[in-house]
Amino acid sequence: MTAAAIVDDHTFQVNRYLPLLGDGFEDLSEIDGRVYSNKAPGLAVVGLPGYAAARAVVGPPSPATMRVTLTAMRWLTATLPAILLAILFARAAGRFGASKEQIAAAVVALLFGTPLFAYGLLNFSHAMTAFALFAAWVLLFVKPGAWGDVGAGALIGLAVVSEYPCAFAGAVLVAFAVRQRSIVRIVAGGLPFAVALAIYNKLAFNSVFTLSSAHERNALFRSMAGEGLFGIGVPKIGTLLHLLFDPSKGLFLFSPIVIVALAMLPRAYRAMSARQFGSLVATPLVLVLLYSGYPNWHGGWTVGARYLVPALPFLLFPLVFSAGSALESLLLGASVAACVVTSIVFPFVPNDIPAPWGTFAFPLLARGLIAPNLFHLIAHPLAIVMPLAVAAAAVAAGARRRLLLILGAAVCLGIGTYVPVSPLVRLERAFIEEVSFERPNAIAEEVGEDPQAAAAAYGLVRRAAASQRQPPPSWPF
Repeated sequence: MTAAAIVDDHTFQVNRYLPLLGDGFEDLSEIDGRVYSNKAPGLAVVGLPGYAAARAVVGPPSPATMRVTLTAMRWLTATLPAILLAILFARAAGRFGASKEQIAAAVVALLFGTPLFAYGLLNFSHAMTAFALFAAWVLLFVKPGAWGDVGAGALIGLAVVSEYPCAFAGAVLVAFAVRQRSIVRIVAGGLPFAVALAIYNKLAFNSVFTLSSAHERNALFRSMAGEGLFGIGVPKIGTLLHLLFDPSKGLFLFSPIVIVALAMLPRAYRAMSARQFGSLVATPLVLVLLYSGYPNWHGGWTVGARYLVPALPFLLFPLVFSAGSALESLLLGASVAACVVTSIVFPFVPNDIPAPWGTFAFPLLARGLIAPNLFHLIAHPLAIVMPLAVAAAAVAAGARRRLLLILGAAVCLGIGTYVPVSPLVRLERAFIEEVSFERPNAIAEEVGEDPQAAAAAYGLVRRAAASQRQPPPSWPF
């Protein structure tokens, strides 16, 4: 709604659009009666052309225009950056002498075997910040130059005004670059973004040093933001283990191919200069450690640990130095199955659902349910088959050892479907069927004659009734 406020009202305030957002919308900040998005402003500003183009076609914000408008913005702020990231990733790998086959396999791993796949399909800032930080690394350490320094500074600035914690990753990149080139050029590239953010903070929150997180409207978010920096405190071992190994969101669970990439670090070390390698390792490391101190490390109903998406191109890049082992193909297949199936079916996975591709997404798919796509407008079977077929074709075009890839995917899906789930998980799945997929009485059918389940479902039924009154309008599932 920030984009709508800028274009239509020439302000950052979203007060006028609150009825469209509904009572349950949480991502808001408020000061002196003025309501703003609680997100960094970069995503909305980058998405302005998409919003303006969609508005010219479908009209001003309303429940009927929300899908088209958000899709246009998403193409610009998430899908395009993910594609550009893949292209840049491949070109950078070529500069280190990686083979075409291994570059293709690594790009497949990045795009389809990590949660980047999900966030290239959603209007979140993570794909854009991943592109911006990795592009800055390329300009500073792979293809250096005077204008590249300025561009890198601008890209770091874009990442920071889109996700504030990216400032720490940007600081790492600058620290590794400062001794080999002029810091002035890098700062010059980032300065306009710093000034723009300061102006935004002053206009919205009365101080150039006050961020939206200091004025969270939601009491729980406000409590978390009041601790540490951006709500992030001292890293904790328990949170780190969740980020990497949690049965519902863990990076290594969704993307075991990252383990193979990390095993290639010795080869990357031999192929790179000290600054190239040091910055490649330290940049994702600081993000992982940073979010190890964040109580909301999972980021809500998500595919994987979404805050680690900006670290993914750095973590995957050593894979270009792999020789392409059988284990790599198996784990790549498992990673693709976990990420693609979960993302395509329903990319808002409730917390604490173990192996969600098997216990959450696959059961929905078996019921003929899949997230809204244009094929629903043609024929329901096409809506099921085509998204999965397109993803499978893209993976097959770039991957090697396809039989092992298929075996890895089959094992991943097979194991996932046998993971036991609690009655609450089944109720949450039924809630999504009833609300998001518009299947009446899905919760009641799940409850059946079980009185304990009926008691647990009471709150979900009330939430479902309230959620069904919110936009967007029905989709032809």
